[in-house]
Amino acid sequence: MISVNEQIEVGTLVCPRTKTRLRRDGDFLVSDAGTRYPLTNDCVPILLEDAGRAEQYVKGSARMLAEYSERQKLWELLVGRLKAILNRDYRTRASRDAYHKVVTAASSSDLCLSIGGGPKRQNPNLTNLNIGPFPNVDVIADAHVLPYATATVDAIYCEAVLEHLQDPTTAVQEMFRVLKPGGKVIAITPFMQGFHGYPYHFQNFTFLGHASLFTRAGFNVLEKGTCCGPTYTLVMIIGGYMVHYLPTIVGLPMGALWKLFGAFLTPLDLIVGRSKNAHVLASSTYVLAEKSILAHAPSNAKEIADQNFIRV
Repeated sequence: MISVNEQIEVGTLVCPRTKTRLRRDGDFLVSDAGTRYPLTNDCVPILLEDAGRAEQYVKGSARMLAEYSERQKLWELLVGRLKAILNRDYRTRASRDAYHKVVTAASSSDLCLSIGGGPKRQNPNLTNLNIGPFPNVDVIADAHVLPYATATVDAIYCEAVLEHLQDPTTAVQEMFRVLKPGGKVIAITPFMQGFHGYPYHFQNFTFLGHASLFTRAGFNVLEKGTCCGPTYTLVMIIGGYMVHYLPTIVGLPMGALWKLFGAFLTPLDLIVGRSKNAHVLASSTYVLAEKSILAHAPSNAKEIADQNFIRV
């Protein structure tokens, strides 16, 4: 992973507003235009117009922090491990291969962004960017206004993020801008999933809608399809119905038993997830897209429509 200090030194990490270079000045980063951005106690830059937004986001994400906390009690760790087993999603091989093409294949000298990354680091080569100061976050910034110079990023990984953004179209356009020509992005986003605000949840995407986000921004969509399959959808939705809509005294034990039973059902996605129509009830879909070497952003509505007709 290229350190944040190195990214600053070479001019890759920039002021999100003016895209001018940053320099260290005590507990701040200062842009050539004079804009000042604070550093956290761990020297993580807060590249937001309003630095207070980061703390507000964390306060609204208590559930996620509890799930990923490294200081959990033993029983919480055991419960978390049990949940991971019961909720295993059996992703399609195609989606796992797409992830490896983008993330695992990257070298330590490549700049690979995980947009929405943290509290865990999915791969040691990833620079985690998030709007909140969670553990393992390297850059605090807004996905709608990425603090990177144009054509400086080698690869992007974005999972379970686009549904939480108010304007995913702008966020994907920003991915296009910062990627180098030939750079790739792997995005995994919910389709048939219930509301899960961390703390916000604005939309889900069909596999066509997911791909269209990227073609509209100028990307070549290399692959699109099912990530987590229909059986996982069935198990999670029925379990959620029991927990949320039945009386607590009935719903909680029934939901727990259903989850246990569901752990034996979800392996069916190893077969069902490969079917041509798996996307119809897929829990999540994936898109593997590339910024062409001769890339340019679409300039008008007709060009966008032509791209969608050809590639989606």
